[in-house]
Amino acid sequence: MKLILAVSLLVWGCQGQKNNFLGLNQWLGTFLNPTNNTPTDCYTEKQEEGQCVKLSECMDSNEIDLEKMDVYRDRSCHYLKICCPNSRLVTETVTPPPMPKKRPGCGWSNPGGYIFRDSSKTHAEFGEFPWMVALMSKDGVDWRQNDYLGGGSLIHKSVVITAAHKVQTLNASQVKCRAGEWDTKTTNEVYPHQERDVKNIVIHSNYDRSQFKNNVALLILQTPFDLTVPHIGTACLESTMPPPGTECYSMGWGQKDFNKDEYAVILKKISSPLLDNSVCEVAFRPIVGSAYNMDDSMTCAGRVTGLSNCMGDGGSPLICTMPSSEGTRYAVVGLVVFGYRCGLNGIPVAFTKIPHVYNWIDDTMKTYNYDTTSFKF
Repeated sequence: MKLILAVSLLVWGCQGQKNNFLGLNQWLGTFLNPTNNTPTDCYTEKQEEGQCVKLSECMDSNEIDLEKMDVYRDRSCHYLKICCPNSRLVTETVTPPPMPKKRPGCGWSNPGGYIFRDSSKTHAEFGEFPWMVALMSKDGVDWRQNDYLGGGSLIHKSVVITAAHKVQTLNASQVKCRAGEWDTKTTNEVYPHQERDVKNIVIHSNYDRSQFKNNVALLILQTPFDLTVPHIGTACLESTMPPPGTECYSMGWGQKDFNKDEYAVILKKISSPLLDNSVCEVAFRPIVGSAYNMDDSMTCAGRVTGLSNCMGDGGSPLICTMPSSEGTRYAVVGLVVFGYRCGLNGIPVAFTKIPHVYNWIDDTMKTYNYDTTSFKF
């Protein structure tokens, strides 16, 4: 290998072409250090020497068209960084570049990600679901698979909604909530995540784990999340159930495949059309028993081949587009309760039906003197 590299250097050097030499250095950087999670030398399109940095660490970065971010990426840089010429590097602490102004109210998505697009459509884009929250072990510092407890949704700056079965055996002091997360293996996102400790866990008074009834809980936070940032916001809660066939989505950082103990790194985006309960009862009976009937507090969705919630996604939201929002505003209609082998053979997923527990949520919020308009539309 050393001989091959030496010969390559000799050949390229004999050509006497600066651009080729720079291109070789760039190729070597990618070859020898393909991940480049820390800043390394790189070369811009104009062959200027530079550093791989976050957008906010490059002067005049607000002039960059974020819709054309790929132009500023370099193969030797992390995919969330750009190659910034040395002459434009920022040496002092600065605020991140401006992002589109937030719209008032709950449930607004920020599609586009601003810095990264996923052409596969199986992952959420950065900021696409600003209400998504990761429930984590209080003892965890960095993101470790064993510290991830499940998903939740921010419905007030001080309240997170999740499934009761994810927290029923835990004390509030054992749980923290992380909002604004996206790629769990990096902190290179343009805006950082936030973490808040849990003060109280309030479980539905008629929760029945054996029957999955009223499987909902509210997490009251010690301190509120900062909602002035663009990538964190509250979810809307749906008070009436949309009809079967409505196109909806779920999400989470749970397992990617039932046969692999490997959890998602980037937030998943899962197409989950609503189904009639009778369809799901037929699908679940061979698994849970021939007499199984879904409780009124439950709904179901999914059956999209190759896409399903999985282990670790419990408590994550099921969201449906508001009819008049042109696909940019959503309401939570369900919380992930259970599935079967990550949707094996098209088995759907069961969710707590938010409209069924809506009044309990509203009453509980008022008991804690919280403004319930935070999740209403």
